[in-house]
Amino acid sequence: MNANGVPGLGEECHLLLQSVIDTQKNLIVVMQQNIPILFNRSFQTFTGMATPKEFLREFGALVNRFVPHDSYFHAGKADNPDEWTTALQELPAEDRIVSMIDCRADPYAFLVTIDAPVPDYTIISFSDISQDLIKRIMIENHVNIDKESGAYNQDYFIHTSKSFHDAAEFNKKSIGITMVELMSTDAEAERYVRDFTSSIKSNIRQSDMLVRWGKKVFLLAYLVDTSENALRFSHKLMSVMRQEPFENLVTISMRLGTSVQQEKENITGIIDRAQKALRQATDSQIILL
Repeated sequence: MNANGVPGLGEECHLLLQSVIDTQKNLIVVMQQNIPILFNRSFQTFTGMATPKEFLREFGALVNRFVPHDSYFHAGKADNPDEWTTALQELPAEDRIVSMIDCRADPYAFLVTIDAPVPDYTIISFSDISQDLIKRIMIENHVNIDKESGAYNQDYFIHTSKSFHDAAEFNKKSIGITMVELMSTDAEAERYVRDFTSSIKSNIRQSDMLVRWGKKVFLLAYLVDTSENALRFSHKLMSVMRQEPFENLVTISMRLGTSVQQEKENITGIIDRAQKALRQATDSQIILL
């Protein structure tokens, strides 16, 4: 046992290995004879446990953290729970999925990779696939698209909005939200909603998301570097969405509300401000808040 209380690892080896795994975004656990002896920083943050000793005292074996749901691998699917890593490795790579709940009681799904570089030691890597899994399930169940308009479904956007936060952080940009309301009767909205959706889709990037937010309200989510560019983008939409071949939309009045993510702001806050801006706007007006 080294000075850090980790059995089987020398002090220098422990410090080097800890430094390496702490650079990984995935949750990493090093086990000796099926007992966790080292966690990376991501795993510590996820579980709220600073050391393997704390973790073992609170939860016992690592497999105890796996949610016992039929859609995922868990202890009940192994003939011998103490040898769950072997049972998991016998599954096809795409089925090595577990679910765990973090220290804030939020559920996640992980694709698990297991490596045994030397006898008695195993390195477990948990790759977060929660967003991908949600997208796949909702697409398979045909609930990602609003059939009437062809825009994304509101529930689909809400469940997958974390992807926008991740993309904004990775690209060092902010999330822009523009709300568009058709100032028309319900009958007119139903008649022109498909053309309206097509007109916007023809003027945005593939990475942008157009979402049916209400009967006559749509939400457009995108990445942007400044509030000025978000406003410029919204003005462009207002001017081009009625051009050929969608000139029949000139009979429909519209108003827009725009907001850009503030520091550390979540998607709900951005949408709330965009909706407030929309309520303040009048016909053919764009408000930025």
